[in-house]
Amino acid sequence: MLNYTHSQTWFTDIARKGSEVAKVIHLKNIMANTTYEPPCGIFFGINSETVEDAKIVMGLTRSGPDMRNQRHYHNNCNVGQFKIAGSDKLMCGAFHETEEKDFLPGDFHFIPKGELHSAKGTGESNELIFIYAGVGSLKETGTVFLEPPHQ
Repeated sequence: MLNYTHSQTWFTDIARKGSEVAKVIHLKNIMANTTYEPPCGIFFGINSETVEDAKIVMGLTRSGPDMRNQRHYHNNCNVGQFKIAGSDKLMCGAFHETEEKDFLPGDFHFIPKGELHSAKGTGESNELIFIYAGVGSLKETGTVFLEPPHQ
């Protein structure tokens, strides 16, 4: 059985060794980035700029009903997504073997490191939460775009 007093001291010591404490980043204080993946508006909430030594990048993506982002992949991280609102078609895989998948509210989507992917809207505005695992900044993701942005 774990001794509560001992474990509380241990967790406190571990927390003091870290460079940050729990932190809330309010969406209203974040400017949308419209240049990273146009035509999407991306709100980067957690990264090494907002949380010291963050080893994740987490944010909110908002896009219009007919958006289409350019095909790309991330060399250095896996990607997780959770659809909040709207629906779109995810296109995953190499150009000659692309698989289309419906991505609906309440769905989770995992994209392994190096997997070519993009999305296209299906007539509804979209919102999703994403995370780049194990990296602290966009630069660290090693993102490679294979097409120019769609407008």
